[in-house]
Amino acid sequence: MIIRKAELKDLQAITDIYNHAILNLTATFDEEIKSLEERKEWYFAHQGSRYPLIVAELNAEIVGWGSISPFRPRAGYRFTGETSIYVRTDRQGHKIGTLLLKELIDMACASGLHTLMGIIVDDNLPSIKLHAKFGFEIVGRFKEAGYKFGRWLDVIIMQKML
Repeated sequence: MIIRKAELKDLQAITDIYNHAILNLTATFDEEIKSLEERKEWYFAHQGSRYPLIVAELNAEIVGWGSISPFRPRAGYRFTGETSIYVRTDRQGHKIGTLLLKELIDMACASGLHTLMGIIVDDNLPSIKLHAKFGFEIVGRFKEAGYKFGRWLDVIIMQKML
């Protein structure tokens, strides 16, 4: 398994993994699949900044990705990042999320971020457990903040001080 910075050639695989989540999971509240063109702007926003985009590569295939994004657009939040981790369905349960989150935390520390946030739907127990394993604590809950697949969903806010 190789964890490395994402390259433009990885964007189709990253997009495919994300689109699967859009169509099948509550891990994202996006409801319409994204085109490769739509994801290019997002990709370039993660280049050369304190907000990295990384991939997990196994046997020359992208099997997962992770990113840190700005938590909010206002300047006062510039030292806070928000984590995202997605693993290809057929590779879940193989510690790929663990490797990705560890690398993101290391990168966040090196880039001068002060804290990381995980904004996680409350039925995504694997993600909640993964973040807790790395010292993220539940600091809040947004009740019925999202609506997907015909039901209201609570969102857990997890935070790790770096």
